[in-house]
Amino acid sequence: MEKKTLSQGPTRDSLYLLNGLIETREKLLEMIDQVDDSDLYFHSQELPTPAGYLLHLAQVELWWNRIGLQQSELSAEEKERFHFIEKQEIEAPTGLEKSWFLARLGEVRKMTREHYMTMSDMEFKRASLQVNLNGKDTLCSPEWVLYHLIDHESYHRGQIALLFRMLNGKREKWDHFNTPYLSI
Repeated sequence: MEKKTLSQGPTRDSLYLLNGLIETREKLLEMIDQVDDSDLYFHSQELPTPAGYLLHLAQVELWWNRIGLQQSELSAEEKERFHFIEKQEIEAPTGLEKSWFLARLGEVRKMTREHYMTMSDMEFKRASLQVNLNGKDTLCSPEWVLYHLIDHESYHRGQIALLFRMLNGKREKWDHFNTPYLSI
């Protein structure tokens, strides 16, 4: 059968960043898969718990879906299900199982994917989303939102990894600093 296309690659620009978002989440899930439910509540004096970070990631992605991308509000049901409070603090109710956090992360990621799959490339690039960021009205493009979600999740994934290292009592290997390039 003959096939006629203008491009051999993905038909949507958003697919490139969506794939980055998927890869970031896969790395987070691999890390979470290695720990017990109780490990999610490990507390260090200076940092929130891993459970708090997981809920925070779901809450922020939900906020960007509803407020940013859809230009609507969170429903009362969503606020309750995601333990959402307006003043963001990175904490989670105690006693929830790992599966609960994974369900919230999966639910909101499905929303994100579905929203971007309905969007044209022009809509993806256009700075048309009005949000209040740090007290300033700001116009964002859906492309920027996707990049921001990747950056945000990667940042907190690193903090969760640090907490798990502390939990296991392992020190990070500093061998990568012992290279001849650093002595120049």
